[in-house]
Amino acid sequence: MKDVRNPFRLQTAESIDSDADFLRLFGHGVLELLPEDALSGRPLFIRSAPGGGKTSLLKLFTPSVLQHLVAMKTNDATKDLFGKLKALGAVSDHGANILSVMLPCARTYPALADVGLNPARAKRLLLALIDARVILGALRAILVIRGLRFPDDLGRLSLVAPPDDIIPGLTFPAEGVTVQRWAELIEQRVADLIDTLMSPDGSGPSGHDALLSLRLLDANCIHLDGKPFETRWLITFDDMQKLAPSQRSALLEVVVDQRARSTVWLAERFEALANEELLANGVLSGRDHLVIALEREWKKGKFEPAVKLIAERRARMAAESAGTNAPDAFAPTIEADLEAPAWHEKTQAALTVVRKRVEALAVAKPQYADWVKSRTEIDGSIRHQLIKWRTLEILIARHAGKPQQSLFPELLSASELDDKEEASERNAAELFLSKEFGFPYYFGLSRLASLGSFNVEQFIRLAGDLFEESLAAAVMRRPTSLSPQRQERIIKDAFDERMKDLPRRARNGRAALNFLDAIGQFCREETYQPNAPYAPGVTGFSLSMADCSSLYDPETRKTRPDFAAFGDVLSTALQYNLLLPDVDRPRPSGRVVVLYLNRLVCAKYDLPLHYGGFREKRLQDVMTWPTLGFRPSRQERLLL
Repeated sequence: MKDVRNPFRLQTAESIDSDADFLRLFGHGVLELLPEDALSGRPLFIRSAPGGGKTSLLKLFTPSVLQHLVAMKTNDATKDLFGKLKALGAVSDHGANILSVMLPCARTYPALADVGLNPARAKRLLLALIDARVILGALRAILVIRGLRFPDDLGRLSLVAPPDDIIPGLTFPAEGVTVQRWAELIEQRVADLIDTLMSPDGSGPSGHDALLSLRLLDANCIHLDGKPFETRWLITFDDMQKLAPSQRSALLEVVVDQRARSTVWLAERFEALANEELLANGVLSGRDHLVIALEREWKKGKFEPAVKLIAERRARMAAESAGTNAPDAFAPTIEADLEAPAWHEKTQAALTVVRKRVEALAVAKPQYADWVKSRTEIDGSIRHQLIKWRTLEILIARHAGKPQQSLFPELLSASELDDKEEASERNAAELFLSKEFGFPYYFGLSRLASLGSFNVEQFIRLAGDLFEESLAAAVMRRPTSLSPQRQERIIKDAFDERMKDLPRRARNGRAALNFLDAIGQFCREETYQPNAPYAPGVTGFSLSMADCSSLYDPETRKTRPDFAAFGDVLSTALQYNLLLPDVDRPRPSGRVVVLYLNRLVCAKYDLPLHYGGFREKRLQDVMTWPTLGFRPSRQERLLL
């Protein structure tokens, strides 16, 4: 395995060489996102931003991985994973219940789309190439799951004729070696077609009208040692976004319409979706297919426990590899709080400043006297007292900003203060204290999970940055736990490191970064108001559903190039998980799309990590942000 010193650097399934190591590192929380009937035969579309964990999920179901899992079913590191796959119906105590063929979509298919064939023939050739790879992959899978060798034992396999179908180029029954040659011939003829750029009317493979391979698998047409090999099949397509749009549409149509008994999973990044799909409710399951968008499913309270498990497994592997020179758990390295004695002096100084400010308000405005008196009687740690006093300052600023109904305001009781004080105001107080007095805010495991922004790779990268620091301390024989301020510095630096190559990776990447900067400045201005009206803060904005629809309406895009340009920038931000949409949300003004910042962007602009705080905006107000940026208002703001 590569770089086991810091297993957090193993961010892709391809970088983990051993099936056993892959299973030890795999976080089984993602399985809870799958519907109960994920293996029932209905096609399943798995969508996410880059780094969402799609490839790892598909790899989990490959024959060699499932075979290793069954062998390791009692291992402490894998028994929970085995139990979840058993409940899903993928394995039993005796072996795998399904066989999977995993097809990467980057190989050959995109080049085939560039040849210039007419659409009908291009579709037939695409299906023929897929059929060849599925059938050959199925033969390989059977040999792997039976402990046989590919291609040495192909002679033990044969294909009998599928009912009511003829597969061009194959005569039945066909021995395994003959099938291998047939599949390789299709690959070669398609490659020749691509290499020679043969005219659309030239000679070449004829292609298929349907996915004949699925019909063959459904009918148990593959025999091993002369007997039908009966199993349930799972065909997975990875990186569907790399297909040409016409190829993607053709494959989706055939898979949905064909209704095979074999299950088909199609994994793709959001960038494969048409612009209007990114902000539509159409990413829901239909009668003939299932759809899961991983980020949206993670929002249901499942992300934090899942990534905590991933972090602990990787830390444990580092310790096993490096012995005593590495921490054997991840959580203790970033467990820290501001109640420790080292923070008492700084906290006491801040408490003195805030308390004097609030007490001065009570002298100037006697109606707040009981509120202030109630704070002098509170118990608890110095930090607890500091947050309570700062919360009171926010509530007084909020109450004082309301229109007065009388020249002689009534005295306010302590019980009224209790009614007004909520968790959101206390969270805002903590954030404001961080900004004013320099207390760290972005540290600890729960906030690190939030900073992952429902993207597994983003979490692993951030955790890897922190763990690298801990490993370096271990080498120097120093304490491996990281201080809150050091954690925050590493996390804030991560934004620039992660985003610096976005202009190279993404179309409209530079404009998308400008857009993020404008949103971040807007949210910061709205958050740091003295009365915290949107406590604990603003981390996004909303547009009406009608405005969003206009961005992708073909006629509007023709007549309004500014709409088209802004719509494309917005799509890039959504595709790369820079903005997280909450679609079709009801508001008094109508239904809206709320666009929340990626939580790593929130750290860049000193924003809270909570969801819920957003401001409604008109389309014309934000369309210039990617080019002209955000222009702050002249309203009073705190500490800006």
